[in-house]
Amino acid sequence: MSEELKSILDNVIYLDIETTGLDETSSEIIEIGAIKFKDNTITTFETLIKPRGRVPIGIYNLCTGLSKEELYSAPSLGNVRESLSQFLEDLPLICHNGNFEKKFFRYHLPQIKNTIMDSMELAAILEPYHKEYNLNALMKTVTDMNKNEIHRGLDDSINTLKVVNSLLCRLWSSEEKKGKKRTLYENINKYYPYLKKWSWNKHLLKPPFFIYDDYDYVSYKDKKENETFLEPLKIDYKKYEELLKDEKIWNNGGDFGYTYRKNQLEFSKKIRENYEKGERIFIEAPTGSGKTFAYVIIAAIGTYLNSLKKRKDDASFIISTNTKELQNQLIERDIPNILKKLCLYDKLKFGAMKGKANYICVERLNKCDRLEGDEEGNLALLFLRRLAEKGEYGDIENISYFIVKRFNLERYFKDVTCDSDSCNLEKCIKPCYLRKRYNELPTENITVINHSLLACWPYTEKKKINHLIIDEGHNLMEKCYDFFAEEFTSSEFLESLDMIDKGHPNIIGLLLNLNASFGFRETIEKDKIMYLVNEIIVNLNILMNDFRTMRLVSGEYDFNTEFFIPRDDLKTMTKCLQPEISALKESIYPLYKMLNTYVSNIVLDDEVTGDNDYKNINDYIIKLKGTFDMLDKFLEASTFFAKILEIDKEYDEFRLKTVPLNVGELVNEHMLKDVKSTTFLSATLRIENSFNRIKKHLGQEKANDFLIPPVFDLKKQTKIFALTDMGRYDDANYIKRISNFIYETSKKLSGHVLVLFNNNIRRNGVYEELEMLTRGSKIEVHTNKKSINILNDKNRQAIILGTKGFFEGIDVPGDGLSCVMLDKLPNHSPEYPILRAVTTYQHKMYQDFNYPQLCIKVKQIYGRLVRSTFDYGYFIILDPGENQYTLRNLQRDLGGPVIESTTSLKVLEGMESDYNNWKKRNLNIMIKKLQREKKDIGLEFEGESKKHKMFWELEGVENGIYNFKNINYELKGKL
Repeated sequence: MSEELKSILDNVIYLDIETTGLDETSSEIIEIGAIKFKDNTITTFETLIKPRGRVPIGIYNLCTGLSKEELYSAPSLGNVRESLSQFLEDLPLICHNGNFEKKFFRYHLPQIKNTIMDSMELAAILEPYHKEYNLNALMKTVTDMNKNEIHRGLDDSINTLKVVNSLLCRLWSSEEKKGKKRTLYENINKYYPYLKKWSWNKHLLKPPFFIYDDYDYVSYKDKKENETFLEPLKIDYKKYEELLKDEKIWNNGGDFGYTYRKNQLEFSKKIRENYEKGERIFIEAPTGSGKTFAYVIIAAIGTYLNSLKKRKDDASFIISTNTKELQNQLIERDIPNILKKLCLYDKLKFGAMKGKANYICVERLNKCDRLEGDEEGNLALLFLRRLAEKGEYGDIENISYFIVKRFNLERYFKDVTCDSDSCNLEKCIKPCYLRKRYNELPTENITVINHSLLACWPYTEKKKINHLIIDEGHNLMEKCYDFFAEEFTSSEFLESLDMIDKGHPNIIGLLLNLNASFGFRETIEKDKIMYLVNEIIVNLNILMNDFRTMRLVSGEYDFNTEFFIPRDDLKTMTKCLQPEISALKESIYPLYKMLNTYVSNIVLDDEVTGDNDYKNINDYIIKLKGTFDMLDKFLEASTFFAKILEIDKEYDEFRLKTVPLNVGELVNEHMLKDVKSTTFLSATLRIENSFNRIKKHLGQEKANDFLIPPVFDLKKQTKIFALTDMGRYDDANYIKRISNFIYETSKKLSGHVLVLFNNNIRRNGVYEELEMLTRGSKIEVHTNKKSINILNDKNRQAIILGTKGFFEGIDVPGDGLSCVMLDKLPNHSPEYPILRAVTTYQHKMYQDFNYPQLCIKVKQIYGRLVRSTFDYGYFIILDPGENQYTLRNLQRDLGGPVIESTTSLKVLEGMESDYNNWKKRNLNIMIKKLQREKKDIGLEFEGESKKHKMFWELEGVENGIYNFKNINYELKGKL
């Protein structure tokens, strides 16, 4: 194979290692593979390395073909050091994600000093628009190779070679086609002084007489899509939701497993009627009801028909979501798929819109001094410029997580993203992705946004919100407090004070320029300005020192309290802090007054429209006055607001929040004002079997409501347990007890367990315990959300530990997820500041405030378990607390079986019988379906099982006896 390979680069080595984990101090190298190109001669190196410790079972699953016997009979690391060093010589090593190899070599093979060149870094600079840069993703994107990464040393080294060759071919081909005046190589050497010695720089220059045909696996297309062929259909769009009955539309192309559901039609009809009447409605649509499908079809057809009638206001929908996952799912999958089925893909426009701070500003990027001082900054600058140069990309949330970390982009985002106050999209002439999206808004039919943007919609002049669908609407119960809060953050305010005399441009510099342009009408006293700035900083430091002296932070959490009604032991302290906060506020005013006076005296009554210096200074002055007013409002006692003091656990910053308690008025004023129709959607809107709580909280008492009946039989498909023998969550032995129970459950179920935690500390504690308990077993323990996909692998036994980010958006139908556990009920602490304010000022009981949010969260968590008619399993609350009233209410609101309060031992005793019954039920359903359709079970069973994400397999048929197997459960019999 090596003789057939070619490398554009000579005198280099492509190398890959496999390890037992990600941390070099606790993990080992178990395989090294490399291919060397030296003076046009090719040689390879490949060896397994015998580990000294345990190899997690997941590694054998990850590394294709790796066996325990083969690994433990391999030479030790010490025995391969010499041969490896001789092979490597002093040639540069090209590794994919080179920092990984670098840290493992530094720790385990410190004698290897070769330069390591990161091919992932090269890919990011050359093609900055990809969402993923792992080797597997790039193989599928930049090459025509029809293969996957197998996580074996030599094979992955060869794949890295082909990816590097492909990236360089694509670069040079693109530069030739576009006839660029200056190549990337020339650009770097002219504009990026710190990248002249960048390890990849010299390799960006195309060799003379280069022959592209030598690399026939290169893909020169930007995207590879497997387009589904669709028959042209004549569709009567005036039927709206009645089209859901027409399976010809939805099964066109064969890529949908579509089944008509009457409830979905009724649901869709309600959305249409609400839209046509211009009303507001709350609809609870349980899991499996086809919620997204139902509202997208109405939005699509409604906007299309109104666009034909030239009714522009009614030809657009805004869809608001809470999570990034749903927003991406709608834009990348749901909306385009449904539009294609409806033959509307080329007739309607859709897109996502976010707040200004989510987009790169080319002007701010080019003025950012922090990117000009070293190689790291220059690399980040080069990446961001190439990403944003044509205005086709620029959403920072779409930048690969690896790239954000690799180039330390979070350090610069505040300096290079659009500033909400100073960004003028109407006058911007730069190639800006935000401006592109902004200008597309008026003609867009479906725009997907998030709830926080909806709360302060800043693009009204371009697109008015007429028809609104709020998906994941249950999140508004708590999120509205954040949306309408005013917040002073000490660290952010210090950064704004730095702008007075630091950076380009700074406020003093702008002030001097403005003064000069108006004929030096003022004498700018820089020293006096800086004296006032230092006075503010002194007051900030006094406050922070007071917090430390009072020892307000204890333990591993940030400190927070309601400022005017703290718990008794804090009352004296918060009272002492009032004059200190007042002093901070009063020290801001002189700076504001001085800057404002300077500007007024300079410009007088002259025309200043279009003067950027004036605009930037004036915006800064307005912000300064806003900060003064914010602190003034915070210090004013009021029964209409919660006043919250928060202190970072490391004393890095403090926050002062003013949170309105009556959010309903603000929802109507800021979110729904002038909106013609609004549909609130969620699987969890009702509390205590009623929409009244959420409607009242959001100021929507007059809105209609509609309940879709449950799609699944939760009483038959699930069991719910509240354990009585784990103890309370704050007991010393709680972590150990629940870890043992989780482990025993996983042994019985062969993994496929999701455990959710209310905080990271307990999650991390359980992870450490399970790491010890699972050693030597086949059970894997994961904490990354991307690991959810492992649950779908019947050959892997996985426990996934998640925190609040896992409460929603987890969708694992079939046998993949059969047990969900919750560490404790998500009760608010009695000291939760908003709770204290509501119970004190509005005279509500603890349960009146606490239960609604608890109910919604637990319903969401329970909803992770059943996503289809074939789903089943246990929902286990490890610490249910001591309030039986709460459990009784939950039992009613979950709509499932009786919550059984019992011991862990009894749960484990009944587990095998329950799960075998559920599996047997699913097997019978599939067999009966195939028999009803008169299909050959021997031929069709495997496909039917996979379609429903089942682990059932037909092992064989002998003498009319069918042998079925689901992991460790077997059933035999005649059909």
